[in-house]
Amino acid sequence: MKLKNQEEINNCDNNDLSSFCEKERLSYRWVFEDINDIRNFQPKYLLDTSIKRNDACGWALSFYETEQHAKKKIDRLLSIRQNLYKKLGTHIAEGILKITDGISNNSNSERHFDLFEYENITLNLNFKIVTEIIKSDD
Repeated sequence: MKLKNQEEINNCDNNDLSSFCEKERLSYRWVFEDINDIRNFQPKYLLDTSIKRNDACGWALSFYETEQHAKKKIDRLLSIRQNLYKKLGTHIAEGILKITDGISNNSNSERHFDLFEYENITLNLNFKIVTEIIKSDD
């Protein structure tokens, strides 16, 4: 199946996705309060067009294996940049990524992994809000 943003991924210097494969897995992601918010399941290159687009992983979506790891990481980031939640999200959502959703890599030591979505996938339908990170002032 074709990946979303496949042409852009192909144009990146670092575009070797050989370590990525289809996996079904429970996952957690930072999101905004409305699960249908367009920003919730967009890669960072679409959310911030000022970022240099040389690494294919900028076209992937960021996930965590556990709610605790997702919370720990965002708490650490917010301790450095208090308003970063305005870009990253105010809540944590939980969902099951299916093998038909895309390809992901193995988790790192922080239990973080990336997912490259297949075309015509709508992930927000499979996710629900489980934790509020910070009260939004929007």
